[in-house]
Amino acid sequence: MEKISAYAKSRRGNSLSNTPKFKHMKKLLFSILSFFIILSASAHAVFIETSLQGTKGKSHTVKVVYGEPDEHELISKWWWYKEDMQVTLTLIKPDGSTSSLTTTAQGNHLLATFIPDQDGAYHVSLKRDTERKAGAKTQYQINAIATIQVGNTTLGHTSAHLANELFVFADQTVFKNKKEVSLTLFQKGKPAPNAAVQIIAPSGWIKWLETDAQGVIKFIPEWKGKYYAEVSRKEKIEGQAFEEYSRASSMSFAVN
Repeated sequence: MEKISAYAKSRRGNSLSNTPKFKHMKKLLFSILSFFIILSASAHAVFIETSLQGTKGKSHTVKVVYGEPDEHELISKWWWYKEDMQVTLTLIKPDGSTSSLTTTAQGNHLLATFIPDQDGAYHVSLKRDTERKAGAKTQYQINAIATIQVGNTTLGHTSAHLANELFVFADQTVFKNKKEVSLTLFQKGKPAPNAAVQIIAPSGWIKWLETDAQGVIKFIPEWKGKYYAEVSRKEKIEGQAFEEYSRASSMSFAVN
């Protein structure tokens, strides 16, 4: 009641609004509101959508979409889209060799395919700087990865194969419902501590988790299905025409 009364007095012109304590509260409230505005603004992301299980010798489809999972926006509305644009994905095979996958526009997504010729973990990654307007102080970068398991071997399942500056990596190859999931956030090849990662469950459940000193987040899934992890980070840059990089990254994994 004391806080309510103080607020009511300030509304009547009480000098409390000029006190250091009140100014601190206003600053704190502004910071909290700004934080939630930032979270709301980062709701959309670029995702690689694909079946996380593949079959050796059988064509495998990979989609690149923009928006919320399963709520895609037309690619003509992508803020980084240009007419006849093609996005190149990097395919990393279990033996560490790489090849390029060129996407084609398919209405509300970009499409690429490949045929697995080995057993093990295949990583598909996207890394792309967006078009930066002249004079803009921020360079935006999109990162996305997906890991497709072919056969039962864990060959090729390593974060060292990924060259993205920012990505979330699944240290496990199999995820079970009601069993703890461990994910690691990497930035420039090193685990990134004290960073916020958003987890989106198939039910629509969303939770923000903070990485520990080793860049790890852990949680227990409550539903089976495909989960997404999203993260964004900023980095100050010197010697460039812009002042900072703003990187965003997403990945998906299946819980059985």
